[in-house]
Amino acid sequence: MTHPRTTHPNHRPWTGPARIGALYDLAVAPVFATPWTARLAIEGLRSVHTALGLPGPPPDHFGPEHLLFVTFFGVLVTMWAVVRLVRGDAVTTAADTAGRMAFALLMAVAMVNGASTVLTVFLAVETGFLLAQGRQLIRAKQRHTRTPRFRETVSR
Repeated sequence: MTHPRTTHPNHRPWTGPARIGALYDLAVAPVFATPWTARLAIEGLRSVHTALGLPGPPPDHFGPEHLLFVTFFGVLVTMWAVVRLVRGDAVTTAADTAGRMAFALLMAVAMVNGASTVLTVFLAVETGFLLAQGRQLIRAKQRHTRTPRFRETVSR
């Protein structure tokens, strides 16, 4: 008898877009996890905005309250990336895909409301992972829907 943990699609390690997305988040998010590194990152974004002559205002100087929320973001996204790398299943991938949709929408709203277009790079990455992970989930569902063992596991 095969152990249910190895046959259930929510318990097998995922590869491809989901794992790469988690690694990307683990590379980017920790920079925003402390007030000191977040301040440097925001200064860097401002420099890029100015150097490229992008439309809209450059990112502002952040006060302590702004940095608090930026560091919340950095810590939570870093922790979430680790969870996805360790657990790496369909449930965490689905949750991350929904989160990426929310992030992409909020970035687009921010840019429409005057945020720096330097966010376009982050928006493109979020949208890319959103589409790739969504495709990965759809394919996995189609694959597992055709497998009788999957139906048995899910219906229990």
